[in-house]
Amino acid sequence: MRKDAEERRTRLIAIAAELFAEQGYGVPLETVAERAGVGRGTLYRNFADRNAMILAVIETRLAELERFARDNCSSADMIRGFIRCLGGVGAFHETALVGSREIHFEIVRQLRARVDDLLEFVLGCANAAGSVRPGLAPDDLRMINRMLVAATADPEIDRERALDKALDIIMTGLKKA
Repeated sequence: MRKDAEERRTRLIAIAAELFAEQGYGVPLETVAERAGVGRGTLYRNFADRNAMILAVIETRLAELERFARDNCSSADMIRGFIRCLGGVGAFHETALVGSREIHFEIVRQLRARVDDLLEFVLGCANAAGSVRPGLAPDDLRMINRMLVAATADPEIDRERALDKALDIIMTGLKKA
């Protein structure tokens, strides 16, 4: 892909993420194109449909999580940072999902193996660093993520503070005895 085309695609993904956070996954795709400063043709050359755009946003977030885990694997605090990032991503997508559950399940199905590998890697790092109790499994991290998403669901609370408070409580339960 040419450098300018790659930059446009990256910009479209970033703008889509912003608009999904503001308006949900149902935001008109023309709004994404307008805010990114491109025409509809450019948008549809990059993304065949809404699902393709949502998938690109989620893949970008997943790549950020993978990079964070790789770069911080040897840190004793990696698990807390990872769970915090994961909770933030989960909260973002939960908000954006309003009215779009069928999209979510298809995308999750497509990304499940990649997420499974990432969660296994993170738990391996955390176990090696001695920062979690033995026996935690990827499903435990999925449950923690759902708990964090639930903790941030009330629109009348400060999402960041709620996420941090819930994480403090969860981290107490994850520590080695």
